[in-house]
Formats: sequence, C-alpha cells, structure tokens
Amino acid sequence: MKNLPGLQGAIGPNNGIVDVHGTGGEPCRLLVIGESTVAGTGAPTHALALTGQLAVGLSDRRRLPVAWEAQGANGATLERIGSELLELVRQPDPDVVVLVAGANDAMAGRSSAHWRRDLRRILEVFVDSGRHREIVVAGVPPFRYFPALPVPLNAFLERRAGRLDAASAQVCAELGLAFVSFADDPPLGEAFFAADRFHPSVAGYGHWAAFLLDALHGPRPENTLP
Repeated sequence: MKNLPGLQGAIGPNNGIVDVHGTGGEPCRLLVIGESTVAGTGAPTHALALTGQLAVGLSDRRRLPVAWEAQGANGATLERIGSELLELVRQPDPDVVVLVAGANDAMAGRSSAHWRRDLRRILEVFVDSGRHREIVVAGVPPFRYFPALPVPLNAFLERRAGRLDAASAQVCAELGLAFVSFADDPPLGEAFFAADRFHPSVAGYGHWAAFLLDALHGPRPENTLP
C-alpha cells in the first residue's frame, strides 16, 4: 500500500489505568497486542485508540478498574508479533489478552499453514490451565469497505483474509478461545476511517472496541449500550 498517506501511531504512553465508576481495588489487567491498529495509527493517543477505548468499555461493564497495555507496531505481521512484540510486554500476568492481526499478513499473501503455526505459538504463551484468563483473537476487518482499496483489489484481499480467519477460528476452537469475526459487522462508513481511508479513526476505534467487547464475558451495568 505504497500510495497511502503516512500516518503515525498514537503518541503518549502505551499503558494506563481507567476506573469509570471510581470503584478502586485490584484492577483487571488488559493486554492488547498486534499490528498498526494496536499501535493506534489514525488516533492521536492510545487512550483514544483501540486499547484505550476497549479499556473504558471493560471498566464500565464490569465496574472495576482496568490497567491496560498496548503493544503494536505498524506493518507488523503475526510472525513479527511473536518474535518481537511479545518481548516488549510489561504486564507479565494479564487477565485479558486481545490479539489483533491479519491485515498485513493478508496483503503479504501469508499461507494459512504458516499463519496457523504462528498463531498457535503466540496463543500458547498465554493459555494457562492453572488460571482463568480471557483470550480473544480478532478477525480481519472487511477489506471490501476500505475506501483506500480499489476494486477488485479489495475483494482479492478479503478472500485472503477470509482464509486466515478460517484458520484462526479453527485454532481458537481447538484451544477453547474466543474468535471474533467481522464478517457480520455492518458496513463501515467513511466515519470509521482516518485520513488515509485505511486505518480507523477515533470513532472507528470506538466501533471496533464495542464489537470486541461483546466477546468478553463479565457483568454489564444496567442500561449500558453495547
């Protein structure tokens, strides 16, 4: 995607704590790891990007503090996430782990077999039969709605992404983890996208965070919209 305007990742700290209801106490530890969307590309700060907005939603629904950490990199493939980004994680024992990857691998033509192998290696770092830990793998957002992608490239990339999503769903089923497909998500309008018309805007990150939040099980406050 050489013709896309260059957007930088979010600035400021890539970790923080939110306590929407001021309940105090031991926080839920949230780790989000992955590609440019975890780096917050298209948002001014991590607090307004995917991880920060997911942390706010989680704190709101569960009425407890959430200590969050975002480890993402522009252009990161699943292989790079496993070989580099895992080494940067500061939170040694997260309660909730969300893995967001696949767009770069789809564009690079990564095979399903290689994807499946690397995905399993990453997930097995966090799977622990001795403690309860929520782990969610996000599917690739639908390329067909990306304004920056011309026809038929958008459909071609979506077919590639669909093969990776199928492999992810299989691995998650084998490990008993949650896989969140975006196949049934409503069409993404212009407001979802940042200036490059490829990465999410602040509003787009909020939409995505709400979609992922429904895969996390826990108490929800009354009269709170998803």
